[in-house]
Amino acid sequence: MKRELFNRQYAALCAAYAVSSKLSDESQDVYWEMLQGIPDDAFVMGVKGCLASCKFFPTIAELGEASLPAKTISGPWVQTKNGMDRLPVKVGWMKQLEESDVKALPDKVRKLIG
Repeated sequence: MKRELFNRQYAALCAAYAVSSKLSDESQDVYWEMLQGIPDDAFVMGVKGCLASCKFFPTIAELGEASLPAKTISGPWVQTKNGMDRLPVKVGWMKQLEESDVKALPDKVRKLIG
């Protein structure tokens, strides 16, 4: 996401919550550092979701979850009484960002980082 878009969305959050007057400039930098990998459209929808449902200024985790909701994928195969089944695994917003960052890297780099 671009910093300009983030700043506009963060300003909207600050305008909506009274406690935001006590937030420092450093807190905005921390939010940016943690959330900058979220795609623009997803972040805008996440902010709207938080504005609609959060009673207090949203945490980084709340904004991340609102922007990139957890998804369930098929996990490892396990032995069950009926044979082999795949366990469902929940993938949270941070893991989704990590995976998208790794997928964006060239194959050689991906192999080096494991």
